[in-house]
Amino acid sequence: MNENRKIPYSKEAEDYVIGSILVENSLADEVINRLDASDFYIQANKNIINAIIQLDKNRQEIDISSVADELKRKNLLEATGGLNYLLELMDAIPSVINVHAYIEIIKEKSIERQLLNTMTDLSNAVLDSRLSFNDLISETERKIIDVLNRRKTVELIRIDAATDDILDLIEKNRNLNEDGLTGLDTGYKDLNKVTHGFQNGELIILAARPGIGKSAFALNVASNIAGQTGAHIALFSLEMGLDQILMRMYAMQSGVPLSKIRSGNLTEAEFASLNLAKLKIDKFNIYLDDAGATDVEEVVTVCRKLKREGKLDFVIIDYLQLLTTTKRFSNRTDEVAKISRQLKLMARELEVPVLALSQLSRDIEKRDDKRPVLSDLRESGSIEQDADIVMFLHREPTKGDEDTTKQFRNKETELIIAKNRQGMTDSVSLIFHGHLSMFAPKTQNK
Repeated sequence: MNENRKIPYSKEAEDYVIGSILVENSLADEVINRLDASDFYIQANKNIINAIIQLDKNRQEIDISSVADELKRKNLLEATGGLNYLLELMDAIPSVINVHAYIEIIKEKSIERQLLNTMTDLSNAVLDSRLSFNDLISETERKIIDVLNRRKTVELIRIDAATDDILDLIEKNRNLNEDGLTGLDTGYKDLNKVTHGFQNGELIILAARPGIGKSAFALNVASNIAGQTGAHIALFSLEMGLDQILMRMYAMQSGVPLSKIRSGNLTEAEFASLNLAKLKIDKFNIYLDDAGATDVEEVVTVCRKLKREGKLDFVIIDYLQLLTTTKRFSNRTDEVAKISRQLKLMARELEVPVLALSQLSRDIEKRDDKRPVLSDLRESGSIEQDADIVMFLHREPTKGDEDTTKQFRNKETELIIAKNRQGMTDSVSLIFHGHLSMFAPKTQNK
């Protein structure tokens, strides 16, 4: 290392903080709560703060005498500089008034050292080719964020410091439009009444039996939100390709049957309708995953990038059980639990709603009553626990349902809100226009 490039630390700050504790032992609690021994660089100071922490754990008086005794008990008094060093630290403190500023300096220098060590480890990983490219990117982001998160300290506040802000929020909500929306407008009034819109930080689960239309409903919600609010939406489809997604969106926006779009058997008027639909779709701030992200860590990385760029208000994942994780688990249930938890944490970290589609357990097919309940969620324990809202799409099976090209044209469908952490549970009646891959309110004809 170049002579002019020094390891980050501040002897002045370390000496001041320890000397302040020796002068005014009531400061020990605050220092211990905000710093630990690893935050100190100078070994003598590290020894002293460890002794102070031990005395505090033992609920012993903290003063120069007890600290010296504790260092002596650990055979570290001489290595620390003896009693003279402790006296020098005390004598150098004219006032303890600046202790908070020096605590912050120590914390910052500690984080700089950890960042330096992390970058060195990552450089070695690159040079030694220890990790695959994807693992390297994931590990880099994880380690850097871990270091930066050390700056965050948990602070408790008195309740009266928060009541004004919450009352202001309530007043703001009071003055909203008659729909009472506080989150993203889903485009379905009855759903908005139950949820007040999709809220930032929420994990929303949408599940259904195969062929009911959960992917179509998610695309409807994405189109509604993008078209009505201009919100930025990240859509990860692990089941459908870009061509399938966009053909469905063309059908929704144009009124041209999906089967005709797929076959290309179109009249001039229908093709003109598709061109008009393109003008609408092109205005949507929807970002599609062309690379096909399959692990949850990659999804989080992409979403963080969009958030930094100011291009993320809503995330859709189709569907949860197709996601994997770079971590290894002994069984799939534990892996899905990890994935659902990471999606919930992502929603909170990025302050956006996350809509994740989910499979239902095969056990539902064994029952006469096919109406889904929470326990029907595949790997339901973790998903149900992490979710703020759980919704099911349900249609009663009818004769001829095996013909998926015809039986769901204009079929009544129930959207069941089975869990709603912030409000009531209810159900909403929709009509599925299968030929357009479109859900509409029951009162609306198509």
